[in-house]
Amino acid sequence: MRRLSVPFIALALTAGLAACGDDSDDDPTTTTDPGTTTTRSEAGSDVRVYFLRDEKVATAGRSADGGDVATQAVESLLVGPTDEETGIAMSSEVPEDTELLGIDVADGTATVDLSSAFESGGGSLAMQARVAQVVFTLTQFPTVDDVTITLDGDTVDGIGGEGVPAQGLTRADFEDLTPLVLVETPVPFESVSAPLEAAGTSNTFEATVDYSLIDADGTVLDEGFATATAGSGTWGTFEVTIDADLSDSGTGTLTMFQTNQETGGRQDVYEVPITFD
Repeated sequence: MRRLSVPFIALALTAGLAACGDDSDDDPTTTTDPGTTTTRSEAGSDVRVYFLRDEKVATAGRSADGGDVATQAVESLLVGPTDEETGIAMSSEVPEDTELLGIDVADGTATVDLSSAFESGGGSLAMQARVAQVVFTLTQFPTVDDVTITLDGDTVDGIGGEGVPAQGLTRADFEDLTPLVLVETPVPFESVSAPLEAAGTSNTFEATVDYSLIDADGTVLDEGFATATAGSGTWGTFEVTIDADLSDSGTGTLTMFQTNQETGGRQDVYEVPITFD
């Protein structure tokens, strides 16, 4: 199982979905070096990449060895999901032969240059999804407010025959591809210990995000709810500390969702398989 260090939390969404920021003193420091266009971090930090699940954006985690973490994140995105992640129905719309040609970060804009293979194959939804994957992956960094995609070094007005926009993109441009509950911490198959910190973005009734933590046998270790910064038609962020007894090693699942106000059942369910330390 993948062992991740301190989660790289960057969750700033205020009015609608927007670019992310990092408020945690324990998280790796990410800066844009003076005179350069690279986003750098301390060695040993972790980054997120964004794939798809149920035709919506989904979070995965990768280790970074310091240096230019933005480049490492996009390179990991282009590699695609692992076998474990494919096993929980994660996929990618980014064509396998897409190459990263360069990334510049300046004045809050990340300009990512990809090979022209990026716009090959797929219809309108596929094009939107692959662009969303790139935008979500890069806007996790506090130095990135928006993303512009170029192809083979050339500025383009749109991606593919559908003309999906390619300039000045934020997460707010992809609300239709964002699950109403998106867990960004922990990531699937992360090794966690108590207290478990969970965080993400949501757009739920009265800003309420419910959760349930179970072990491999289905025993409920804890359940409750978090209150997001916004809801009922607007996007917000949520954080919750789950102080359950994780002393017995093994695996489990964190499930976050909202409760249907009419039936009392779960809806907008987002599941994260995890390993307990």
